[in-house]
Amino acid sequence: MLKRRFQRGCFQLNDGKAYSFYYEDAPRADGTMGSRKVRHFIGCVPAEMSERSARREHNRLMQAVNIKRGSVAPAIRGQAFHDAVEAWRNDIFPHLSPATVRQRESYLKKHIMPRFSETAIHTMDLTTLQRFATELRAVRSRKTVELVIGIVLGVLAYAKKRGADVPNVTYGDIELGTKGSETEAPYFTREVAAQIIAESAEPYRTLAILDWSTGLRAGELLALTTADLDFTKKTIRVNKTADDYTRQIRQPKTKKSNAILPMPSALEATLRNYLEHHWRPNPTGFLFPNRKGTRPLSRDNVVKYWLKPILKKLGIPSHNVGLHAFRHGLATELADASVPLPVLQSQMRHADVRTTLRIYSHVIQQSQRDAMERVGQALIVQNVPFSTASAA
Repeated sequence: MLKRRFQRGCFQLNDGKAYSFYYEDAPRADGTMGSRKVRHFIGCVPAEMSERSARREHNRLMQAVNIKRGSVAPAIRGQAFHDAVEAWRNDIFPHLSPATVRQRESYLKKHIMPRFSETAIHTMDLTTLQRFATELRAVRSRKTVELVIGIVLGVLAYAKKRGADVPNVTYGDIELGTKGSETEAPYFTREVAAQIIAESAEPYRTLAILDWSTGLRAGELLALTTADLDFTKKTIRVNKTADDYTRQIRQPKTKKSNAILPMPSALEATLRNYLEHHWRPNPTGFLFPNRKGTRPLSRDNVVKYWLKPILKKLGIPSHNVGLHAFRHGLATELADASVPLPVLQSQMRHADVRTTLRIYSHVIQQSQRDAMERVGQALIVQNVPFSTASAA
């Protein structure tokens, strides 16, 4: 249906009766569609409702009429969605990591702006956003739709803080259907990690041992400097990360990411040996510098030229596998060892405990299967005969 002129309608009070006047689509005698004027009785004022309630009902009715006709309210100057996005970019983006900015810009360009660029933000109500989410969900994963809707709501929330008239829609109001089972993130077991380490030359051998022993994220691992290693206290300081693309050093993912982690004795010996025999001094003190010593190693290059070939040599599937598999492997190993939840969250530096609980959930499922397998095997071994007498 073609979009029709937006109607505000006419609200009237006549002899204590409230009416809405507007136009609606109606079929003509020749079969074509035309418009006809409608008078809709709202209620008696003040016998049945207050004038304020009657006007509110008029506005609700007009909203339904405009949605049915495909009408879009004209944007108030400076309050189109693209205006809100521009303000959001200027004021919020400087506080976000480059990776987060790249992700949001990508979704804005591909999914959001083609749909809402010229839309008046005061018309972006629940019906509009739900319809957008439903259409997008038909062609994109739930995770993608969640991120896209989160960006839209973030823009609208900031516009509201700046005084714009924005409908009150929350993330919980939007239905995305039943959440399916999540794809399990790839991770290395202790045995696989040991095989990778045994096949690796320096500096990758030390890099792999350090990653498995600490669970650092890739950017945090590559941003480490010698000054972050305290051999006296046997600790490792985590307070920065390297951007995946630019390799610029910035603040970590969250405040929770800043931490002082323990340096196990085996890791201490590995690091001392690496610094004495293999480390290349560089002006910035990066633990794993590039050839020029000006920047840390590139994560993409580390995965492409070291990890993938090693996995291929060992016959281990490498699809979607990166340095994060060491981190997830350590987390799974700790959870399987029944490490207390606060300890696991502290070591992994998860900002949200629900992330830590998902790891426990994954391990518990396997433990549950193992436990039930043992119970079943015990019953078979005992070979207890079924007694009809006792059953009776």
